[in-house]
Amino acid sequence: MDRRRRPRTPLLTALLLVSLAAAAAATLSQGCDGGERRALLRSIKPLFVGGEFGYGDAWNESTDCCGWEGVVCGGGGGGHRVVSLSLVQAGIAGAVDGAAFTALQELDLSWNRISAFSLPSAGGERAFQKLSKLSLSHNSLTDEGVAALLLTTSWISNLTSLRVVDLSQNFLHGYNGICNLHQLEYLHLGVNMLHGTINSCLGKLQQLKYLNMERNFLMGEIAPNLLINLTKLETIHLGVNNLIGTFMLSWLANSSNLVDVVLSHNYNLKIETELVRWTPLFQLVYLNLSNCVINRRSNGVVPTFLSTQLSLSGIDLSHCSLQGRIPPWLFYNLSDFVLLNGNRMDVIDMDGLGGNMTSPVQVLDLSENKISMSIPTNFGSIFQFLDYCDMSSNRLYGGIPSLAEATSLEHLSLENNRFSGWLSPLLSNSSNLKTLNVRNNHLSGIIPDGLLSFQQLGVILLGGNDFHGPIPLDLCFNNYLHFVDLSNNQFSGEIPNCFYNDFWTDLPMYFNDDPFSGNITERMSVDFTTKGENLTYMGEPLVLMTGIDLSMNQLSGAIPPPLGFLRQLKSLNLSHNQLVGPIPETFMYMQDMESLDLSYNHLNGSLPMQLANLSFLCSFNVAYNNLSGEIPFQQQLGTFDESAFEGNDNLCGEIINKNCSSVLHQNQGVFDAIDTSLVFWSYVFGCFALGFWGTVALLIWDEVCRRRLCDLMDALMFKLGWEFVP
Repeated sequence: MDRRRRPRTPLLTALLLVSLAAAAAATLSQGCDGGERRALLRSIKPLFVGGEFGYGDAWNESTDCCGWEGVVCGGGGGGHRVVSLSLVQAGIAGAVDGAAFTALQELDLSWNRISAFSLPSAGGERAFQKLSKLSLSHNSLTDEGVAALLLTTSWISNLTSLRVVDLSQNFLHGYNGICNLHQLEYLHLGVNMLHGTINSCLGKLQQLKYLNMERNFLMGEIAPNLLINLTKLETIHLGVNNLIGTFMLSWLANSSNLVDVVLSHNYNLKIETELVRWTPLFQLVYLNLSNCVINRRSNGVVPTFLSTQLSLSGIDLSHCSLQGRIPPWLFYNLSDFVLLNGNRMDVIDMDGLGGNMTSPVQVLDLSENKISMSIPTNFGSIFQFLDYCDMSSNRLYGGIPSLAEATSLEHLSLENNRFSGWLSPLLSNSSNLKTLNVRNNHLSGIIPDGLLSFQQLGVILLGGNDFHGPIPLDLCFNNYLHFVDLSNNQFSGEIPNCFYNDFWTDLPMYFNDDPFSGNITERMSVDFTTKGENLTYMGEPLVLMTGIDLSMNQLSGAIPPPLGFLRQLKSLNLSHNQLVGPIPETFMYMQDMESLDLSYNHLNGSLPMQLANLSFLCSFNVAYNNLSGEIPFQQQLGTFDESAFEGNDNLCGEIINKNCSSVLHQNQGVFDAIDTSLVFWSYVFGCFALGFWGTVALLIWDEVCRRRLCDLMDALMFKLGWEFVP
């Protein structure tokens, strides 16, 4: 038998090519369901209006939809059904029809501009039975936009495989049907328009680990049976609502997996922790009860159960009506932050602090309390890891302790207390300090050169103390300054003539790669007087603002012209000093200037015409100086009223309704009158008469002076060789 391969005929070759093409077509058809492909191209792709990652660019008829961006296929029959659709930040805008994708297991359309979303109402028992994740967060959905199929009927209750539901940051008013999703582990309905009481049926979701309904309009009391049975709960966020009544934290005692509890900003919610004896099975990591009322029926004590929490990263109990002592264990059980500001605490219990123990706390805010005590000298050694320390607006007194061992300290605020003494011991070894605020205390002394030379300093607030001596030259050599407040002290001498030098590529307040714009700005804020009012800067405005306030001191001399080269300076206050000389013409370079106050000095000369070109200037005051000449009535200077120029008798112009020719004539008349012969000789004879008769009167009435004068005359005559015989 001849076993040699026979040559293929053209017909066999053609048949083989046809079969291969058919197989390829079959493979393609198995790779992507035709109905789902059409739905993606006709219902979804037209809604792309410019997303971040170019979704839809490769979506076309010639490619397998299972390989498209955001599309995952799986299941039987060669894996041709769409099982996951993830189009996050895809730029989808409008109404989305998801009815064709009945084999979905995960659907994520978050961070788009979807106004409506629909799934089939019929056959719900058969379709979408494998859907385990549904995320439509950060869209524009309303109750009408979800077509009453999702939330306002029981349709969603048929999706029994759902484990994750995220509908946060929309405009939803209700959440009906969710209570029947007994496999649900994650539920996020935060930042919507939910109202009414929290439905206690959510307590049936015993598999729930994450519950977030924050930032809604929920009201009423929290039912005890809502949380008691949720023993697998790890996170509960109900903050920023209108909840009222009494909430017993012991209701969560059996939730052994609980790590995060947030009930903050429910201003009429009364949280009690001391009324019953209970032992929590959980170890919290984060607790935020700020702006609630804590332990009103227990004298506002700090919750004692916190002494058993050894895994805490941070607590926020600010503005909670707490009072009494701050227990020492609170500072040792936490690793990150303690926020107790805005309460009525009166003392820190120091008996359990110190020794060889060091607190791991990095952020400490005890501001706006009634703490009346002196700070112990070992404060810096106890809190060696502090990054942020705010103890302002208390009743602290005595000297400021050294913080030399707190080498990581970046923000320190001790304003509005009763501290006294020197500042220098405080700042030794504080090379990372970015913000120093000791305003409104009783600190005194001269600030020596080098004390404020830390290159990271962005805010120096020393106003309202008794510092004296010259302004420290350190301020001239710091490239990151944003705020300088030395107002209301006793500083004297001239303003340093060094606010500009050849070593700066631009100016000292220029902030390129500014360390001041780090994460610390997320918490901190700066109060600064500008534009005639006290403003609070935080966030991005804090980073962009720059200001100098040297007002209410005893500064003298002329305003140094180099000050005008601080081109990014936005606020300058030199008022209530003893400055003389003209306003520097270099001020024309302060193109970002918004507020300029030079009032209550002894400045003279005319107003520089160039000030009118400062286009951002919205607050201006040169009142009560010795300025003269015409006020330029143009551009920015023409927008201020006459109060900005009052107390300058020789100023004139349309702004203050004073004719310049009459002022000039009046001044010339005064000089002409002084120049007349009658006035001149009257002045000469008047001075002679006053001197002559004043001397005669003195000799008549004062015998001692008369004798001394006679002795003087005798001695003089004797030396001249004259002799008189009586």
